[in-house]
Amino acid sequence: MSVRGPALLREQNQKKLIHLLRKHKQTSRKDLAKLMGVSKNTISLIVDRFINEGVIKEVGIKDSHKAGRPKILIELNADVFKSLGITLSNESIDYVVTDYCLNIIDKGSDKVDSRQVGEVVAYLTQLIQRTKQEHDGLIGVGIGIPGIVNTEEGIVYVSTKLGWKDVPLHSMLTQSAMLPDSMSLIIQNSVKMTALCAALTKEIHHNPSFFYIRIGEGIAGAFFQHGQIWDGVSWTSGEIGHLSVEPAGPPCSCGQIGCLEQMISIRSYSQWMSDREKIPTQVQIDTVQKQYGKYLGAALISVINIMNPGLIVIDSPYNSNTYFKQAVLDYLRANALEIPLSQTRIEFNEQPYIQSLGAAVAVIHHYEQ
Repeated sequence: MSVRGPALLREQNQKKLIHLLRKHKQTSRKDLAKLMGVSKNTISLIVDRFINEGVIKEVGIKDSHKAGRPKILIELNADVFKSLGITLSNESIDYVVTDYCLNIIDKGSDKVDSRQVGEVVAYLTQLIQRTKQEHDGLIGVGIGIPGIVNTEEGIVYVSTKLGWKDVPLHSMLTQSAMLPDSMSLIIQNSVKMTALCAALTKEIHHNPSFFYIRIGEGIAGAFFQHGQIWDGVSWTSGEIGHLSVEPAGPPCSCGQIGCLEQMISIRSYSQWMSDREKIPTQVQIDTVQKQYGKYLGAALISVINIMNPGLIVIDSPYNSNTYFKQAVLDYLRANALEIPLSQTRIEFNEQPYIQSLGAAVAVIHHYEQ
């Protein structure tokens, strides 16, 4: 313990320093010591080592016109570490390669029958091996799966979209791709990974807790608190798509009636469009999306009252429609408890978050833990 204790503390300080440099872009040794609550000597030892290893570089002088010793600015050499983020859908696999500051340096999408586990594993093995060869400094691989995933063991319990059940993807890829111990392999629900992407945006970063909801072919959410995604004991937290919001609605595969996913998913909207004999007018579209906003508001009341987040991020294809957004807010003001609602900010993002980028973020998030 006498040896491991200092070594563990040193490793924690190193990861915290890298995290702060990624967050602040440029800073000084003195500012890092203040942020981390450690001595300047401790910071200097870490920084000097990282400079020698090419992880950090000095980039200039701050406040050179002021009296006293000027601060030397330092920043991460973002190219030293790389992350591979991958997401699976029914018929394709998307991926991005990023540097440590999450700038995308490579990306792609390939047609793959993701229902075939063997075909997916073969493709992912080839992709990981190719990325290791083409991009030095790969620290890990993140894979987003649409379904219930045991993140600790990397087992896909159920994925209705992919037709998977009890697939030990982590162990399968660790063997086939011959991953070294130094390279992490993170397998998680794709929406929860995308929430990590949302957590890094400027508007969200300072909130201790937020709930992220993504509306697509299905609907799911993720609760982020104190720097971590809350998975729940069965890895199913955030399943907002299966809250019943319409007693007269259609049956859902989960066994309930009128689930949010059945009422406002892209699949439901596409069905509504195809059922029209004529192309719907803008007034008809606005009316439907206004109703969608009411349904979403009804589901969010449970999130606000039970989870009490400081922020709710709505990642939806309907966000450009004013009637949809206003209906969500109006329903909440009329029906949610006043005190928790007053402390919860609602944000409609302008552009959808890239799910494969969220998978890459998961690798970096894990690296800094």
